[in-house]
Amino acid sequence: MKSSRLSQAAIVAALRGQTLRIPDLRTLFRSWPRAHLNRHHAHITPVVDNAIDHMAVAYPHIASRKRDGIANLAALWYPQARKTQLETLALYTAWLVCWDDAVDANEGDLAADFARAERWRSQTLDMVRRALAVDEKSMPVGEPAYEDDPINRVFQEFGSRFCETAPIDQRRRLHYEIRTYITACATEQKLRLEHRIPDFNSYMDLRLATVGGTMLCSLIPYATEESLPTGLTSTPEIGQMWLRVCILLSLLNDMLSLKKELRTDCAINAVSALIRPGVSLDEVVAQLEQRMRTAVTEFDEAAERLLQMAGPDEDLRGTLEFTLTSPRYKIAKLVQQDGSLEIIL
Repeated sequence: MKSSRLSQAAIVAALRGQTLRIPDLRTLFRSWPRAHLNRHHAHITPVVDNAIDHMAVAYPHIASRKRDGIANLAALWYPQARKTQLETLALYTAWLVCWDDAVDANEGDLAADFARAERWRSQTLDMVRRALAVDEKSMPVGEPAYEDDPINRVFQEFGSRFCETAPIDQRRRLHYEIRTYITACATEQKLRLEHRIPDFNSYMDLRLATVGGTMLCSLIPYATEESLPTGLTSTPEIGQMWLRVCILLSLLNDMLSLKKELRTDCAINAVSALIRPGVSLDEVVAQLEQRMRTAVTEFDEAAERLLQMAGPDEDLRGTLEFTLTSPRYKIAKLVQQDGSLEIIL
């Protein structure tokens, strides 16, 4: 993996105190359906809060996630899901956010201990395989290693519900995407602990896995109770669309969460990867915005080739709306009248 020209300390020093000016990103998705909450969003709020309460017993820092509106995130991602499916997807969303926070930059209980985090990742992967019954076997009851971890118990509950209706191919695909995500998270944590910043191309290769977009896409057939015809599921266009989803989620999140990450001196970010002498922060943002515009165009072209059988992805507009409004990122008050953002780093 190639490294950035600048050290992490140099990048953090160069960014801190600058104003990050972000244009109104909603304009990128003007031709897509507007983000809207699933009509059952209020119903799943206590489901998520209850899951967070149970996880916070062993991971106290997770208690603050109740303020982040995770239920709304699930309701924005899957606006068409029926109540039963949305409850299940809300559990998955709560697990994903809180699992990530457990090893996130200097916030989680495992953030500074790579060996412990690796054991936990291994335990999680074993649990996920069993909970999703990818070998077409039921999840064993009362396994001590899993019962001791309240975060992964939330996934077990999700898996139990998911497996009631999800066919084996959906379960195996989700398992594959989760395994890819968790493996990439280990690489990201190692880079952070070693204070290494990859160059942009190396970073994006990693980020496309850690953003988790393919996991979200793989759950859409479950959420909508509709599957593409068998002949279309293996077409290149599906992979191309999922890739653009990951690019868009990565760049969107990296710009909007940069201030949050810099508070922990973490600079593994698309903005940081493009910082170099002679290039202003405004120029970096312009580069990322253009990459997002290109990804939207390429997504639409791939969708058109599928003869409109795969419409614009709800996860993207939903993620943008959640990030702009959630207390997790603390940027709602920074949105200007024209929809742009000015964030003092």
